[in-house]
Amino acid sequence: MQQSDFVIVGGVAAGPKTAATLMRRLPGATVTLFQRDEHLSYASCGLPFFASGDVGRFEELTLTSYGVPRDAAFFKHARGFEAVTGAEVIDIARDRKVVTVRRIASGECFEHGYGKLVLATGAVPARPPFPVANSPRIRPFHVPEDAIMFRRMAEHGEIGSAVIVGGGFIGCELAEAVGSLWGITVTLIEREPQLLPGMLDDEMAALVRQELSRHDVMVIPCARVEKVDLDPAGKPTVMLGAAPAITSDFVFVALGLRPEVSLARQCGLRLGASGAIVVDAGMRTSDPDIYAGGDCVESTHQITGEALNLCLGSLANRHGRVIAENLAGGDVQFPGVLGARLLKVYDLNVGAVGLTETEAHRAGFDAAAVWGGFADKPDYLPEVGTMVLKLVYDRGSERLLGLQAVGTGDICRRIDVFSSFLQQKARLGALLAFEHGYAPPFAEALDPLHHLAAIARAQQRGTRFLSPSFDFHDCTPGQTLVLDVRQDEEVADRPLPDVMVESSTKTVHISLDQLARRLHEIERGARVIVVCQRGVRSYQASLMLKAASFENVEVIGGGLQAVVS
Repeated sequence: MQQSDFVIVGGVAAGPKTAATLMRRLPGATVTLFQRDEHLSYASCGLPFFASGDVGRFEELTLTSYGVPRDAAFFKHARGFEAVTGAEVIDIARDRKVVTVRRIASGECFEHGYGKLVLATGAVPARPPFPVANSPRIRPFHVPEDAIMFRRMAEHGEIGSAVIVGGGFIGCELAEAVGSLWGITVTLIEREPQLLPGMLDDEMAALVRQELSRHDVMVIPCARVEKVDLDPAGKPTVMLGAAPAITSDFVFVALGLRPEVSLARQCGLRLGASGAIVVDAGMRTSDPDIYAGGDCVESTHQITGEALNLCLGSLANRHGRVIAENLAGGDVQFPGVLGARLLKVYDLNVGAVGLTETEAHRAGFDAAAVWGGFADKPDYLPEVGTMVLKLVYDRGSERLLGLQAVGTGDICRRIDVFSSFLQQKARLGALLAFEHGYAPPFAEALDPLHHLAAIARAQQRGTRFLSPSFDFHDCTPGQTLVLDVRQDEEVADRPLPDVMVESSTKTVHISLDQLARRLHEIERGARVIVVCQRGVRSYQASLMLKAASFENVEVIGGGLQAVVS
């Protein structure tokens, strides 16, 4: 029986990262990695871009930054460890410190001893709560074969329409991947009332839905799928209860992931409430000789302290480094997670970190939120992008809790910076104090995060901000006035949305520069809701109204840039 100092199960993210780091820390060690599939260390987050055609060949997802394939030969000669593909670990004998391995091609089984074992078994698609027919035209989207099969059929013109069941992270990415290059008609079905639940609050998710609709993706929320079947011609058909069935050429069932813990369960390791493997801060399991990392483990949320399973390639690679450092004799701790996520949906960049407002309330915080519409650099530059940001914080302590971002501008920079503040348990004042890099090609003189903190402070002082998704139909007839303080040319270019005009409210247009001398045109007893393009002028107008003794004044957070029209 062969023996290695370290045996690693899993070869996509956490496993190869652990092995490569171990060989740098312990050059004389023996490390053997077993991977069930033939593909090693591929960029799984790049699969939607291969499916769309943006990435020409799947092999490009396996290359190093200098163009060398990350295959078994590469890991042996360049990294110093053995990577065995097509080899599934089917049993762990903890008492003997031995794994049993089965070669997929031949069925041959053999034993391999270990000093320390690392489980990086990843995740598998969540089981649908409804029947799904067996067909190559009905697939999840998780492994290379899913993307390769779809890409091959799309290239041959075999797919004219597709349905995506699941409006989460993968579902939204797939909607663009399927529809953008191939011209396929896309329908996106989501059980919840909004897209990206758990990542965005509903008013921010509405901006994503608007972008999908702008690109002719039909979004069906609040939809209960009863089954995915085949019609007499063999085409996939999605049954939606009382709603008409949807027949298409291809169906993706993208309902999220669940941790792959069959080995851990079989050998008696402790599993958490999330179903994932319980590890300590050093990534050790309940067996001191077995470590685990990546999508199969349970993490601790840094804000709530709750245990959760979060599947992200960024976390998996960080886990791998922590595991390797500790196996090499170090004392490194993984701090927990904040859930920093980014995705692209057509022309929109979408991101979030920390808690949504909904999650913050659920966790017991006295949560408040403010919104802002911003440019990512001065408006006079031709490459300027815009963004809507939502800041969630605790009213009493002013502790920062979360940030959401949607727009064409550079949201990644704001998510990353805010993530650092969350790790430090920072408060609103820290955002006002932080010093950012400034030059017109990169940023405004004051960063949007600084502005958001100032808006939150204004809210703390009594300014009332309304959500961009505020329902104007709930206003008392004849007692509400929408005050538009934009310039004349802005109003002509983009009239107020129908939701404001067609409700029972009265609309008045007075530009901010004229407001002081035209206050008499505003009914004093009315509820005044102020709106502008991004929210800044609305706030200034609200201060002018309050100074003039108007008592019932509110501001649409983020302005029209944040309102779905």
